[in-house]
Formats: sequence, C-alpha cells, structure tokens
Amino acid sequence: MKYILKHIQILLACFSLNVYSQNSLEIIQYPDTLFTTNDSFFVKGLVWEKEWILATTTSDTVDLGTDGFEGNNIMVWTQRDTITIPYVNAPFEQKVLIPIASKNDTTIYKLRFNAQSSKFSNSIISDSRGKIVFQIPEIYELANIILFLSDCSVLTKNHFENSVYSKNVLNYFSKFKNHPLIQILNKKCLNGNHWSIYYGFRENSICYKFEENNLIEYATQYKHVYSDNTYIQGGEFRNLVYLVQDFINQSDYRSFFKSNSKYYKQLETRQNELQPIQNMWNWLEKEFPQKLDCYKIFFSPLIEGSHSTQKFYKGFFKKPEYQECIMFINSPEKIDANVEYSEVVKKGLMSGIVFTEIDHNYVNPTSSENFNAIKSLISNKDIWATKEAQENYRSEYSIFNEYMTHSLFCLYVTESYSEHDRIKIVNQRIKLMERRGFIKFDQFNEKLINKLKGRKMSVYEMYPEIIEIMKEIK
Repeated sequence: MKYILKHIQILLACFSLNVYSQNSLEIIQYPDTLFTTNDSFFVKGLVWEKEWILATTTSDTVDLGTDGFEGNNIMVWTQRDTITIPYVNAPFEQKVLIPIASKNDTTIYKLRFNAQSSKFSNSIISDSRGKIVFQIPEIYELANIILFLSDCSVLTKNHFENSVYSKNVLNYFSKFKNHPLIQILNKKCLNGNHWSIYYGFRENSICYKFEENNLIEYATQYKHVYSDNTYIQGGEFRNLVYLVQDFINQSDYRSFFKSNSKYYKQLETRQNELQPIQNMWNWLEKEFPQKLDCYKIFFSPLIEGSHSTQKFYKGFFKKPEYQECIMFINSPEKIDANVEYSEVVKKGLMSGIVFTEIDHNYVNPTSSENFNAIKSLISNKDIWATKEAQENYRSEYSIFNEYMTHSLFCLYVTESYSEHDRIKIVNQRIKLMERRGFIKFDQFNEKLINKLKGRKMSVYEMYPEIIEIMKEIK
C-alpha cells in the first residue's frame, strides 16, 4: 500500500502550536508502523541526489536527516508502504520517530530536519536584494551596553573605556550594575566561558526587535546567529531574555538610545564613507563563483575588536534562493582618531576590517574544495602559527584561510590604490598578522601577489597553483 502522509494535520497541529516559544515541540511519534519484507527501507530528501538504503537490523535507532527549509520534505518507503514527511516546524528543529518493522526486527527511524538560522519572507528578500546596510541596531546596542557593564567585557578586553560615549554609558547605567542580568553574566563569564557568553549574547540579540509597549520579541528574520554553550536557538540572549526585558524596563533604555540617535546616525554615515563595500563585493565576485545578495554591517561604538561574520540564506544551502552576509565590527571612531592618516588611507585600513570578514564567504568554500592539499601544506602548524594563534585557529584549514583572506585583501589594495597608499595599508596588515601570530604572512603575501599579478584567470581557478607555490615557504 502506498499513501502520502495522512497525518499531516497532526504534524501541523503539533509543530505549529507555538513555534516561537522557548521550548517549542521538536519530536513527535509517527502514529503508524511501516512494514518491510527484507530488513531494509529507503529514504530520500527532496534535494538529495540519491536515496539511502537503511537496515532495520543494525541498530535500535537509525538517525538520518537534512536541513530544514520551507517546502522541504523527506520520503520514506519500503516494499509495502510509502510516506512523505514535510518540514512544518520552521525555523526550529523537527524530529519524527517512525517505527520500521520486518520479520526479524524493528527499528526506529529518527527522521530529522535541522533548525534554520533564519526565516526570510518574500517581502524582506525583495527589500534587501542588492542592498548594503550600515546600522547600529537598537537591541544590538542594548546587548553591547549590558556586556560593557559586566565582567564579560573586562575579560574579553573588547571595549573602549575612555571615549565620550563609553563615559556617557557609565554615567547613565552604572547604577544598574547590580541588576540580576549583570550578575548572572558576571558569574557565567567568570566560569571560563567568557568568549562564548560574549558572542552568544551580543550577536543573537539581532533575533529580537521591539514591539508594542516596549516589549522585545523573537520576531526578526534571524533565528540563530552564534552557537554558544546554551545549545538553543537564539543562544545566550534568548536564554536570558526575561532579564533583558526587566533591564530595559528598569533602566528606561529606550530613552537613552533615543537621546543618542543623532550620534548613532553620524557614525552610520561615517562608516558608509569609509567602507567601499560595493567595490569589494564586485572584486570578490569577479574572482570567485559564489554570489551573495545583501551585505549588512552592524556595529557599536563600544566594540574595540573581535569582529565576526555570519551568512544567512533561504532555501537549500547549495542552491539558495537568497544569501545575506552580516558583519559585526567596531565603529569608525578609532581610525578617525589617527589624524596622521589621509582620508584614502583611512578608507583602506577600515576596508580591511570588512574585507577580511567578507571574503571568508568566498575563501572558505574554495578552500574546502582543496582541503587535502591545504592539510598537506600546513601539516607542520608550528611553521605557520604561534602556539597562541593555534588556540583560536586549530586546524590546517582555519590557519590557511586566515592567511588567504588577509593576503587577498592586500591583493585588492594593490589593484585598487596608488603605490604610495598601498605601501602604508599593506604594511599595517603585515604588522597586524604578525602580531596575531601568523609568522609567515609577509612571505605568503609576497608570493601570492607576485603569482597573481597580471593573471589571466580568476583567483578561484588559480587556487591549486597558489597552494603549490606556498610549499616554498620553510
């Protein structure tokens, strides 16, 4: 007997009760048993190239799944029965336990759809495609202020202490340092997980927005940004959101943000002036096959460093309908404080912050295609990175990608700036990389630029040759 899932209404009812709650339902038991005549069954996802043949005799439970996205489904069939399970729990994980019985044994097939990190509506995609956005989001700034008041900021050393703005923050919020939210963050960070707490709280804040009556809701297109030790969608920020709401109410945060709106707008304008994103975007997509649809730069005047980038998409990750990149960086105030730099050099130096985040979206997948060659090249990691650098970049792949992303920035500068300005910008990048512990960067960068100067092929096409010439570095 073949049939399409008769119980789709059950699935929809179970998974749709409260998909935005903290503990939304993730697992249900399929109400029937599928029968097989030869101890095996078949599974095929909507976008899979082939089906999988699984056995009922090897384990009590068989786990096989795919990424969740709207419209996706998994078909399960035997010689007797066929069912199709749709993904209906967006943006969360969905699991369905399906009994598969044969003459000799019974197993439970754990059909799994992985959670989505974002959920884009068609209107959001239409409004965002082709756009470049510079913004200090209101709740993101709230997260940075809360961290600034806590020991997390002290431990990460990722803040400005003596700026006019940071002093204003302290003057306004210091009386709330004993708020339960700050105390809990202090305790969590002092337990040794301060970087996980810091990023998980800071970056997952963009999953929230203000609704009526100053209430914050888990209601933006972003559902999960940074995976921390909470292991939940929305991370540490969502985990503590009830205390975040109380902090907002007690401190009247929105009044503070509103009073600084002119200052924030000035910074957003200045960030735009210093960041020729479109030029970088065009250059990278000329050199690599990957395509993105939107870039957003979120920043805070309280961040000194610790930049990161995240990519979000709609649809299947190999062939997405839409891809968006968000970068979390510092404000332009630090670079503007260097009065000895010309405006052009300031643009070049500030561009390096974003470029070396952007190009991970192009370099990383290309490196994955050349994984074995990179692993062989960086087999002795001590040649390439100090022990301290290896604490954050532990694999051959991650070490190579740092070299490549920063060296490509130097190539971009070489091809986009005058020789006089190029020297200043590239020298600063070499010094930065050496301070970070990438001890062969000067040699790597020289070889890459010489190899690619006057090239007739793209960087993507020449990737194997780039890896090969780096074998000369000893």
